[in-house]
Amino acid sequence: MLLRHTAHYLIAGLASAIFGLLSAVVFTRMLTPSDYGIYIIGVSIAGVVSAVLFTWLRYSAMRFQSEGDAVDVRATALVAYAISACAAPVAIALVSLVWRLPVERAALAVLFALGLGIFELGQELLKARMRTLSYVVASVFRSVCAFTLCLTAAHWGGGGLGQLGMAALAYFVTAGFIANQVWKGPMAPVDLSRLKTFVRLGAPITLAGFIFAFHASLDRLFVAGLMGESAAGLYGASADLVRQIVLIPAGSVAAATIPLAVRALANASQDAVRVELENGAELLLAVLLPCVLGLALTSPYLAELVLGPAFRPTAISIMPILAFAWLFQSISQSYVHTSFHLAKRPELTVAHALATLVINAATIGPMISYFGLPGAAASLVLAEGVGVLFGFVLTRRAHALPLIPMRAAKIAVAGAFMALVLHRLEGGLTGQGPIVFATLAVSGAASYALACLALDVAGSRGYLERVVSARLSTGLARSL
Repeated sequence: MLLRHTAHYLIAGLASAIFGLLSAVVFTRMLTPSDYGIYIIGVSIAGVVSAVLFTWLRYSAMRFQSEGDAVDVRATALVAYAISACAAPVAIALVSLVWRLPVERAALAVLFALGLGIFELGQELLKARMRTLSYVVASVFRSVCAFTLCLTAAHWGGGGLGQLGMAALAYFVTAGFIANQVWKGPMAPVDLSRLKTFVRLGAPITLAGFIFAFHASLDRLFVAGLMGESAAGLYGASADLVRQIVLIPAGSVAAATIPLAVRALANASQDAVRVELENGAELLLAVLLPCVLGLALTSPYLAELVLGPAFRPTAISIMPILAFAWLFQSISQSYVHTSFHLAKRPELTVAHALATLVINAATIGPMISYFGLPGAAASLVLAEGVGVLFGFVLTRRAHALPLIPMRAAKIAVAGAFMALVLHRLEGGLTGQGPIVFATLAVSGAASYALACLALDVAGSRGYLERVVSARLSTGLARSL
């Protein structure tokens, strides 16, 4: 079930990644770095606002809805969203005041946060109810809709504000498109006692969400404050590209692992929980490592292929660094935080988020002053790396997470084999065109896949054998 659900979520992630790459190709050529910076700053602020308004709701809805079909918190969650959305005018005023933005920019950032909130709430409910195909449809539709609307805005000269507004609209359009799958009745009535539980459990999670969102935006906001909107655009384009490649596959694994582990825990099966966690951790590392190594080794070719000329020099210098920052962040958010979810210890999430933020805030200013944009990326790596270690320490006070040293060693061997193939192949190639990048990407993926099959990483060999056997059986049945 884990592999099947992960495959579904990975399809959604790949669709988002494809349109993300397409967006980078198109919009880093149609927009100036300054316009792109306006969009990046708006999205960063929207992430912080969304975390404050809706993190408590997303966490509570996912946590309780995952307990099984007998639980239905959808009506309660919808009322909770409406309550949080009523704070939008206050949010606009605070954003305009704190970040010294014009009211129209602040309003678009909050509108983006509201759209993101209703869309992600629906996605959390679909994940918790194991409606993976509906989740995929919503993700793909949102990607197509956002790209189409943003392309229209760019064509008519909307600049960064046009991008921000159209991206916000895409979330609302998608929420309406998928509403029948998320909110289709019959629904259990609103439960006020459950709503109080949402608030009680969600309050510390909201604080953690704010801290994580602020931490995620800190590098871009610091760059904008110290170096200007153009520098923020250059940095943000590279950071978004890396994030899509690394975090989307990791999120696909977590989307499958957490509900399965919660359901096993609800059934009072500790052995089943351990198995789900071990399999999830192995699959997470197996997905993350090739993405990170591939990015670090092929970033000059990828930047040349995807980004506009003005964005490429910055991308080549910071993408290999950022790849490891997202590696550590993925481990924290997709595995370490599972321990806090299972134990219902959201205060530990707060402690982990705060420690990561403090390290980043303490180092990013001096690092930017000395090293420029690569310094901002290096500060993020340091904060996330220390955050992973601190997170594992905190899990001792929550639900114990199994360690998988032997499985991790096999993944490391497969990654080393891929890196060796890429290194040897790169020495015999010339130029930086799309054919060169495609050759490296296909060769790296093929070599890693073969190594994983040989070592049976994440049960890949057995899974492939079952798929082949099922196809052969189906073909034989049809022939008879």
